[in-house]
Amino acid sequence: MKSVESGVTLWEKLGAVREHRSASGRRFELQSILGISVGAVLAGRTSLAGIARWGRGLSREALRAFGVTRDRAPCHATYHYVFEGLDVVALERVLGDWVAPGDGDGEHVAMDGKTARGSRHGEVAGVHVLSAYADALHGVLGQCRVPPETNEITVALCLLKTVRVRGRVVTGDAIFTQKAVCEAIIEQGGDYFFTVKGNQPQLEDDIATMFHQPVSPLGEAAM
Repeated sequence: MKSVESGVTLWEKLGAVREHRSASGRRFELQSILGISVGAVLAGRTSLAGIARWGRGLSREALRAFGVTRDRAPCHATYHYVFEGLDVVALERVLGDWVAPGDGDGEHVAMDGKTARGSRHGEVAGVHVLSAYADALHGVLGQCRVPPETNEITVALCLLKTVRVRGRVVTGDAIFTQKAVCEAIIEQGGDYFFTVKGNQPQLEDDIATMFHQPVSPLGEAAM
């Protein structure tokens, strides 16, 4: 699969993800592991065990296409070890750049936070993720996990560093109507359209005053 604008394949992009493992004892290239994982997920596998089984079912020719020179794909433990230490932000940046490699043309990017269904266990909070979704591409440009001890505002600043917003219009809930968030978007060449509510009382009053119907002491005839 190639990016329409850049002509760069997804396989080539996966090869740009930084290797975090030591060379000692390494049997499979990171690009191969990521490539097989993407293929397995596209085929409906949703767990590391499922990815491993899908990979083990590949033919020798298919393995060669994924850069695997051995006769068998990685085992379940290999995927666990690789993904445990993988720089997720770097991977998402690479994938987001493949999805939207160039500057936008007024395209809409929506920032929105969601808690993953079924991720909460008893008293343990669910996994909350902030995503940047591009309408025109029908896909996510990037996403960051929101730790329980922080909020979406802080994470939004990190997310904006990983996605390309130049030439695009970023929208979001009133929580993102913050100077730091707006400045981060403008600095990258993007625009924003956020809702103003009671969390910014002075700004809300200023906007209400600006759009308020003027009153003339001479009455409606003078309007």
